Amino acid sequence: MKMEQATRQRIAKNAVLSLFIYILPIAAMFITFSITGQRPWNKKQPAKTQQTKSVNTKNTDGNGSND
Repeated sequence: MKMEQATRQRIAKNAVLSLFIYILPIAAMFITFSITGQRPWNKKQPAKTQQTKSVNTKNTDGNGSND
């Protein structure tokens, strides 16, 4: 089945607009990193500290009971 020319153009226009809207925040992020010189992927993560135990005394036996 053949599409009308107007329908084909509208679909193409909407597809291009959708791609532009999708790419816009990604481009803005890279432009911001370029201008500010930030490189968050190069930052070192702080070392994890020792995990503390839960203070919750209910359900400490691990069987799922709240009694």
